[in-house]
Amino acid sequence: MPGDVAQLVEQYGARIAPILEAEFPAGAHAFLSEGARYQLGSGGKRLRPALCLLACEGLGGNPDDALPFACASEILHNLFLLHDDIEDGDRLRRNRETLWVRYGIANAINIGDFMAAKAYLILLRSPVSPAVLAEMVRVFSETYLTTTLGQALDINLRAASDLTVTRYLEIVSLKTARYLAYNMVGGALVAGAGPQVTARLWDLGEALGPAFQIQDDLLDMTAGKGRGGEIGCDIREGKPTLFLAHVLGSNVAEEERERLRATLAKPREETTAEDVAWTIALYERTGAVAFARRTAETLAAKAAACLEDLPFKNKRVFAEIARYVIARRT
Repeated sequence: MPGDVAQLVEQYGARIAPILEAEFPAGAHAFLSEGARYQLGSGGKRLRPALCLLACEGLGGNPDDALPFACASEILHNLFLLHDDIEDGDRLRRNRETLWVRYGIANAINIGDFMAAKAYLILLRSPVSPAVLAEMVRVFSETYLTTTLGQALDINLRAASDLTVTRYLEIVSLKTARYLAYNMVGGALVAGAGPQVTARLWDLGEALGPAFQIQDDLLDMTAGKGRGGEIGCDIREGKPTLFLAHVLGSNVAEEERERLRATLAKPREETTAEDVAWTIALYERTGAVAFARRTAETLAAKAAACLEDLPFKNKRVFAEIARYVIARRT
């Protein structure tokens, strides 16, 4: 994204730092606070809290009043990453040891529970009316639930032999659409936005969230995803991707179809570099990669249309963030 917008996102995302420092002080809550600090300090862009604060300000609200929601959303984001690393067996994230590797699985799970409790307690301190607070808690809780449902499908449909494009898009909608939009909805509620605005923000998430996930899947085959530069982690984990759905729905030869299924069904530690290279080549040769890029572009156009309908005073900032989310390279 342009330098001025990137700097703005960084500045707004950093505004939650004092709250995090106070809630997770060094040396407090043996085996808990230290681990939470490690997870929260892993170097992410803090895009989600920035979206919350920028949405609040762009709709005429005071972003300081949205800080509790923004902080809670960043904690929830890191909680999901923590659990995802355990579920996938990832030993690196953002090129350093994941929490479960550093502290053990039992401690990591407990630290996640601790972070969830903290997120709700911080959220409850929002300086809004009881009615607005109740709506914010509902939005936060339903997003937590919906994202968990999407992750359940992601886990249990790995190496699926009957994955369709429609089914894949249902999964990523559950995992990413609400998860991205709710940050902006939280900020909008603090600003006093009405149901028409929040409804359009959910629509924006339905386009931008899946586009984000498809770009994430593309990055996994080209640059890695902050896991020490390892390419093809999704293949090693047998994850349901748009590439897999497209190939299964194509007229690819049966022997290649069977080899693909067998490759994705292998335990991660048994999947070889040759397996990964062959799978990526198949995805490219069958047009799955090109199809994924076209799908992301279609979703990007829908996101742009949603943005046009929203009364943001800082619309250019959101347009640049949307372009970054869809076209990022890291």
